[in-house]
Amino acid sequence: MAKLILDETGPRAVSLSYSWWMMALIGAALGVAYWLLTLLVGHFIIDPLFCSGAVKASTCSSSVEISGNVAGILVATIGLGILVRLNVLRPLIVAIATAAILWGLASWTDGLGWAEVVAWSVLLYALCYVLFSWISRYARSVPVLVAVVAIVMIARIVLVL
Repeated sequence: MAKLILDETGPRAVSLSYSWWMMALIGAALGVAYWLLTLLVGHFIIDPLFCSGAVKASTCSSSVEISGNVAGILVATIGLGILVRLNVLRPLIVAIATAAILWGLASWTDGLGWAEVVAWSVLLYALCYVLFSWISRYARSVPVLVAVVAIVMIARIVLVL
């Protein structure tokens, strides 16, 4: 009887089932969900709780940022569930890295028209989901984590400047 010998030391091929357009579509849908959740959280939760009195004026002045951050957490959770359902490799890395890079998106787009805000949210979420899901296809976890952490750190430094 023949013995099958597997060579585990060489580089392994990435998954052939990767679909960048599916990731872009998921990211675009999450960008729309982010915009919608930011509006809903701001209008129904943050503004009624913190903007009713003059005592909390500092919190009320940053209500868009707070509602955007809450919406970012909700969208990351929704995105994680979708990616797990679709059997995407390392969905937690994709969801957390996207949330980390786009943290504060509502304050970046504050003052723009609603169509511009939706367009930027859709574009940025789609790009992040495509980028991080593409990086996550690699077979080994350590290089994936190093690359993702490096990209997130560079992006956050650039955004602070």
